[in-house]
This record gives sequence, structure tokens and C-alpha cells, in this order.
Amino acid sequence: MSLAKFFKTPAERKRYMLDYSDWLDTSETLSTATFTVTPTDATPIAVDAYSISASGTELVFFVNYGTDTVTYTVDVRITTSGGQTKEDQILFAVREL
Repeated sequence: MSLAKFFKTPAERKRYMLDYSDWLDTSETLSTATFTVTPTDATPIAVDAYSISASGTELVFFVNYGTDTVTYTVDVRITTSGGQTKEDQILFAVREL
């Protein structure tokens, strides 16, 4: 099941944020994140930068590109300072204006 679905145009570069504060244990923080995009067509969307907030509980990332009429799945995998791993899935529907 997907965590969220967003819409963007092929030309947009947009910032998104996932808040893990309710999921993390007390004093635990995010350590790393990886992103896998499917499908990989001629101009797939790209997660071209990410950061972890100063509090260590939010993952901020940018999504760029994409092909009109294609819906992409981004699998997000985070690891934490406590050794936990969480996987989420986000859908991005690309549509021209």
C-alpha cells in the first residue's frame, strides 16, 4: 500500500517531506535513506537530493523530471540510529498542464 500519491509536471522540481517522528523510538533518529524508482523509462523521475532534518525525525527530498502520463513508484528505505529499517512507497503521477 502506498503512503501517498502526488502529482507533478515533467518540468517541476518539487520538495517533499516524510515525518517519521511518530514511528521512531524515543531518542532515535534517521540515519540513511535510499530511493528506488520504477518504471525506468526514457525520462524517469529522479530523487536528486535528500537530507535529514536537524531533529533527525524528518526526511526531506526533491523529485525532478518524469514523462507525461506515467505514474512512478518511489520505494523509500530508511535506517535509524537504533538499527531499525522502514520501507515506504510513494506514487508520483506526472501530468502536463
